Amino acid sequence: MASVHEFRGGFRAALRDLQGFHIFLLTLHQKLDSLLRAFLNIINRTSTGDFDKEDLVVAESLSQATGASHNCPSPPIKERIIADNHPDLMDSELQRTAPKSSSSGSKESSDSGSPISRDNWHGKMSKGSGEPLRSLRMTSKLRDFHKLAKVDVELNKELEQWNEMLKNDAVKLCQENNFHTGFFECSDSNCVVDAYELKVRLEHILERIALISDAANTEKPSSISTNLFIGGALAARSVYTLQHLGITHILCLCSNEIGQSDSQNPELFEYKNFSICDNEDTNINEIFEEAHDFIDHVEQLGGKVLIHCFEGRSRSATLVLAYLMLRKNFSLLEAWNTLRRVHRRAQPNDGFAKILLDLDRKLHGKVSMEWQKRRPVMKVCPICGKNAGLSSSSLKLHLQKSHKKLSSGSVDSAMTMEIQKALEALKVSRGGSVSPTQRTSSHSMIGESEY
Repeated sequence: MASVHEFRGGFRAALRDLQGFHIFLLTLHQKLDSLLRAFLNIINRTSTGDFDKEDLVVAESLSQATGASHNCPSPPIKERIIADNHPDLMDSELQRTAPKSSSSGSKESSDSGSPISRDNWHGKMSKGSGEPLRSLRMTSKLRDFHKLAKVDVELNKELEQWNEMLKNDAVKLCQENNFHTGFFECSDSNCVVDAYELKVRLEHILERIALISDAANTEKPSSISTNLFIGGALAARSVYTLQHLGITHILCLCSNEIGQSDSQNPELFEYKNFSICDNEDTNINEIFEEAHDFIDHVEQLGGKVLIHCFEGRSRSATLVLAYLMLRKNFSLLEAWNTLRRVHRRAQPNDGFAKILLDLDRKLHGKVSMEWQKRRPVMKVCPICGKNAGLSSSSLKLHLQKSHKKLSSGSVDSAMTMEIQKALEALKVSRGGSVSPTQRTSSHSMIGESEY
């Protein structure tokens, strides 16, 4: 377990280190995109708009070679104009219409976003992929334009001006960031081609970084038994993790909360939704029978079920504890110890705890453990200052929903701000004791939760 925590810590630290490099790559990509648009404007101004028959045949054959089907295929001449003059539009169109292969159906497979080697961009790829063929065609057009510019004084002058812009913007940016690409070690006749190919590769690298960042925003649910799991909303959204664990059903206790119903995947999992508020006066026991029947049904089918609320702390923990008591004949103490061994953040609110104590007394004639009230520390958003919940997972979800620009791809930038604030507070209070009060009770207490 220590190795797992160490790996997670190292992974998140690596993501934080990656953020600066990610910003640089985005900036470089934007500069190259702007420069290439300017270059295409030069081509457009000098183009007659007429294309010979050979070009049309090539364009049509390339379109057929991609293997992509379109409801409304464009005429070859229109396809040619879009591909040659607006490669950025063709990029997005190819990404939107290309066949996707994904076990979850919600995201593209990791292979489709992987960086592609220099050889592949020169045509060494399967016929089923249209993007390398389009890139090869665009590269050829750029080379052809260079040949034309050599015999045209005005074009050659514009080309020299563009090369100077490339050196002043993109090359200078790379030098300032100690970034050596190899692409800009070029002669003036190949600079635009190398800039275009670098832009294409950057798009694949940025896609890969986004996938890596998404991996940090996942949560593995806790396994209580072979068929029963518990977690928060973040775990319920971690589709690939759930599929890897073989989870087939999801019991949601917070379907009324913002964003929960929208994030469900009914094509992948069977859902049972309840709208239960995490308030002390909520009668959560009213859903025990229906919810427990659902869990038993999944077990009989040989499936696996995830029980989750927003934070995976109060409502889901209460339901699981009650299930172990009512359907597995556990005392509250036995159920509590079983749950806490695998899910340390379990912490029913005071009202739910009273319901569990009453149930323990009703089933076994006595209460098997004490209940100690304790108010957990609220997680505060480091950006807006609002209360986000009781766990790091709830803070992450708040950042993703309320501060999308900052937390796009990864929420670690905002988490870093929180860590910095915590360190500053620790420096101020270093003279006093910051250790939690040690307890020596021989019984496991519901109120003794780690934060």
